[in-house]
Amino acid sequence: MCAIVLAAAIACGKKKSLEEAPKAQARIAFSVYQAGLFDSVDAKKASEWLNRAEMVTVLDSVNVPDAKDPKKSRSWSKIERTTGKQGFVDSANLESKAFVTVGPLEVFNINQASGKKVATVPAGQVGFVVEEKGDWVKVRFGYKVYEKWSGAADAIKWADGKWAQLSQVSYDPAAIGQGIELETAMRKYLDPDAAKKAAGQKELEKIVSEGTSQFVDVARSVLESAQAAPVVETPAVENTP
Repeated sequence: MCAIVLAAAIACGKKKSLEEAPKAQARIAFSVYQAGLFDSVDAKKASEWLNRAEMVTVLDSVNVPDAKDPKKSRSWSKIERTTGKQGFVDSANLESKAFVTVGPLEVFNINQASGKKVATVPAGQVGFVVEEKGDWVKVRFGYKVYEKWSGAADAIKWADGKWAQLSQVSYDPAAIGQGIELETAMRKYLDPDAAKKAAGQKELEKIVSEGTSQFVDVARSVLESAQAAPVVETPAVENTP
C-alpha cells in the first residue's frame, strides 16, 4: 500500500513539475530570405512563403536530424505570421532585427574602429542584426546585392557576419519596404537576361517617377550610371581565305 501511495506521489510530482516548467518565451524575428513555411518539420513542400524582412512571432524551436547528415541536427522555429498562419521555418533564415541603410555603412572585420574595413554598403540595402556588443552589431545582408559596393570583390563577399556601428540605418518598416523594392528592381536590372533587365528598368523608373521612396536618388543614379556606361563593341573578325 505504501508503495502505491509513494508511486502516486511521484507521478503527481512529475505532473506538477511538467506543468510548472517554463514555456519558451515568444519573441519577434525577421525573415532574411523569402523562406518556406512548412506545416510540420518533416513536410516535403512549403505551404506558404515568408517575404524578405517579414516580421514574425517565434513561438518555439525544435531540433531535428539534418536530412543530409543524420548525426547532426538543425534548428527549426515554430512561428506565427501576422495573418495568424502558424508553421515551421529553418531557424537559420531568421534574425532578431531588420534594418535598411539610409547612408554609407562601413563594415569591419572586428568590432573595433581599428579593424580592417571590408566594405562600404550604400544606401538602400536591407540588412539584419545577428549579434550586439556594446555600440557594435554583427550584420547580415542575406542576398548578395553588392552592386556599387566599394571594396575588393573578394572582401565584399564576406561582409555578412562582420561588424558595424548602425549610425546610417533605419528600423522603420516603411523604409525597409522601400529598400526591398529598390533591391528587387536592382537585382533584375543588373541581370544579364534581357527580359529581367527590362522589368528592372521599369521598376527603377517607377521609383523615380513616383518620388515617394527614400531611395529615389539611388534608383536614379543606377539608371544614369548604366546609361553613361560606354558601349563596348566587339571587333569584327575578318574571314581569311
